[in-house]
Amino acid sequence: MKELIDKGFNDIFLNEISKFDSRKYSYDIFFNCDSERFVKISRFYGKEYGNGAYNYMFNAFHSWKSGRVRPNSSSTYNIIASASSSFTSDEKFIEAYTQLAKHIKNGFPKSIQLKDVNKTFEQIIEKIENFDLEKTTYYSKYIFKGPEIEEYQSYVQTIFKFYTKTIFEQLNTDIKLFIKTYEEINTAFLSTSFNTYLYNIEIEIHNVVNKNFEVKRVFDLDHQLSFLDLINDHLAAISIERVLQITKATENIKIDAFLSETEIEKLVDRKKEIEKLKNGGIIKMNLKTNSGILKINLRILSQIEKTVFILRVIVFIISMSLLINYSFIQTKSYFIFFGGLFALSYLISPIYLDLINFTKDTFKNKK
Repeated sequence: MKELIDKGFNDIFLNEISKFDSRKYSYDIFFNCDSERFVKISRFYGKEYGNGAYNYMFNAFHSWKSGRVRPNSSSTYNIIASASSSFTSDEKFIEAYTQLAKHIKNGFPKSIQLKDVNKTFEQIIEKIENFDLEKTTYYSKYIFKGPEIEEYQSYVQTIFKFYTKTIFEQLNTDIKLFIKTYEEINTAFLSTSFNTYLYNIEIEIHNVVNKNFEVKRVFDLDHQLSFLDLINDHLAAISIERVLQITKATENIKIDAFLSETEIEKLVDRKKEIEKLKNGGIIKMNLKTNSGILKINLRILSQIEKTVFILRVIVFIISMSLLINYSFIQTKSYFIFFGGLFALSYLISPIYLDLINFTKDTFKNKK
């Protein structure tokens, strides 16, 4: 559990949270906890299931732990229920958070168009609001005491709503920077990939310069929230630091810088330097933004690559002219034409996309 607690917010949500199983965890606690915790668990066991079951548990404990004997279904239930009754605040939070994460995990698409952002975030908020911790947690009556279940449910809902709202609203700032990135770099050889914090939703932004987008205000929290609201909550003993760590969208990503107007200017300067050298090159960057992670892949063509494109096109045009003349005028053979066309396609098809981008850039420069 300590390893899980120490991980960052996105790491927990994206990688570990779906693996956490409170039943398996409780079972492991029962056989591997310290003596102080085991005393609490065994007291609950005797009080809940009677002296007969209590004595049987003590007599069978070492056989169960060694694996020589497996506890029957009734004993397994008693073990998990008793161990889960000893959950700490951290463990209760992880259980509530896990159940909410699993509840909404399949409630949104992995990839969306920018125009679908409003609808997608509306669906996420609706999913959060429909969450019922008591119905999703099998051993909830043992884990949470009295009103605790409502408190923990409300707390994890607040956390998810707060960050969802924050990410959603910060997209407006990022969209302006996305537009500036595409306009300033001004090349068809720029490709990007953007993923949001928390949900790791990929939003396609390549056409951001061609259309007007506006993230609408589609939801509000019941009251204004701040980090202090979360920290000052009486459940703050769960170590709020890990909740604040929304620093990455995937587990191993390396962040090069924060997306800003200054960083875009630096990127443009690097592009110009490579163009001056005429050797070509590729710039790859992972930029942290206000609402997610932007991956940039910028290719700058060398003078040789540009020359090869032009030569290939010239050879293709000349070859096509000769093929048309030979097929339709000299031999009048459609078979020769289509066979020759198929052969000539190998001249263009390997560079087809690059050729399109090169053509786009050529017209841009003329304008």
